[in-house]
Amino acid sequence: MRKVTLEQVNECLERLGVGSETGVLVHSAIQFLGRPDSGPGVYFQALQQALDLPRPERPAGRGTLAVPAFNFAFARGEPYDPQTTPAAGMGVFSEFVRQLPAALRTAHPMQSLAAVGLHANDLVGRDTPSAFDPGSAFERLLELDFGLLLLGADIQAVSVVHYSEQRAGVPYRYWKDFSGQVKRPDGTWQTCTYRMFVRDLEIDPHLDLRPIQTALNTRGLWRTLPLNYGRISFCRLTDFVSAADQLLADDPWALISNRQEAQERYRQKNGT
Repeated sequence: MRKVTLEQVNECLERLGVGSETGVLVHSAIQFLGRPDSGPGVYFQALQQALDLPRPERPAGRGTLAVPAFNFAFARGEPYDPQTTPAAGMGVFSEFVRQLPAALRTAHPMQSLAAVGLHANDLVGRDTPSAFDPGSAFERLLELDFGLLLLGADIQAVSVVHYSEQRAGVPYRYWKDFSGQVKRPDGTWQTCTYRMFVRDLEIDPHLDLRPIQTALNTRGLWRTLPLNYGRISFCRLTDFVSAADQLLADDPWALISNRQEAQERYRQKNGT
């Protein structure tokens, strides 16, 4: 298997223009890029330099790195401890960042972010019932004009699409509350209720985010480069959300690949 070196990642980030923004939200599937020269830390080192993340020799760094640290065990009745509950299904890089000594994590027990850098405290202080509510950490990423970086992952991995789906009130999702034990910053456990705009399994919609990528490509807002077996891609987070918002405003089923079947099941369920 080909190696991924720090020099390669540095070159990709520079060519993609990563570094001029306040920070980046990273979705990753680094197994598709090759074998990192010194583990997932290669990507963190490159981002540390590109974003000017705080580090011992430069504690006044100006950048912020955020990764999804989702874990849905809370929905199955398991307690959530932001310090110890692992990210699940988010890739080894997300879990690597979550475990960094300087990393902080948002409170949402199912759709959390782990963050390192200047705005980490701001993000972690935002505790909303839904991870994509007004005032949430995800909305703050948009306000801060974060970039969206995909390390080996394709556009299907981008979780901020749920922000657009929630705002559009798409018909193939519905609100569901989940209650359970959450460990608070003072070390105490508290029974808390959070919510998600969950996919309706009776309708069985298949989410396809490629129309968003097509829209971004058409506008010249999607940048991508090959790296060994995969690709590294980049855009502004606000551009991604704007494209998703427009598609869903024009057609609330625009991101569903099996739309005819899903719409028929929706009509049968709702008697329309």
